[in-house]
Amino acid sequence: MPNFKIFQDDADKARIKIYGSQNVALSTDSTGNMVVTAPAEGLSITPPSGGLSITPPASGLTVTAPAEGLSITPPTGGLSITPPTGGLSVTPPASGLTVTAPAEGLSITPPTGGLSITPPTDGLLITSAGLATALATTDVSAVRANFTDTAGSPDTTYTVLGVKTWTFGIYNASTDIAPATVKLQISPDSTNWIDHAGPITLNTGDVDTLVATVFLKYARVYYAAVDVNSAVTLNIFFQGQT
Repeated sequence: MPNFKIFQDDADKARIKIYGSQNVALSTDSTGNMVVTAPAEGLSITPPSGGLSITPPASGLTVTAPAEGLSITPPTGGLSITPPTGGLSVTPPASGLTVTAPAEGLSITPPTGGLSITPPTDGLLITSAGLATALATTDVSAVRANFTDTAGSPDTTYTVLGVKTWTFGIYNASTDIAPATVKLQISPDSTNWIDHAGPITLNTGDVDTLVATVFLKYARVYYAAVDVNSAVTLNIFFQGQT
């Protein structure tokens, strides 16, 4: 009460102490700040119904992992990170951002609608000490031996719809003087054919190529003998890269 003097031999007993439910005084550090120790099963933070908002100071928010690394263990149902309406922005330091995948590999599962990566206005640069790109190839060859038909015959039809680049190579492998003509035909339906390149004449020992300058689904070589009395043998190659 006012103007009431307290006489106490032990000054410590004149202070107010706060005890918890276990009749133990609350702990403070050397500066007087209260010490909060998480239980053994971990510290649970429940955000309010409107969500949890963390606003870093103007100079930015810095998180420093311990020397042995930072481990984040998501709950059983998985870890969900929802960016704000304007999107999530991650700015790496000037020396670059390094992501190290675990030994068993890094798995990225895009959402149902697909994964969209939008590069900045000045473009996206990917630098690798050894970026490997696997390319599939096709290489088919056939021998058309001893034909004398001057009207000609179509060779095998190839579907080139999934082939990025392709070329026919033809070699006149006849043992005697036996010229032949070859031309490239292309088609949208494998029924109606267009003479696209050639015909060119191949004498014995000659080799040449046939390449399309427009794209259709099907392609083939059409070949014929020049002299009915001179049997021709052609080696025909189809080579492409997907």
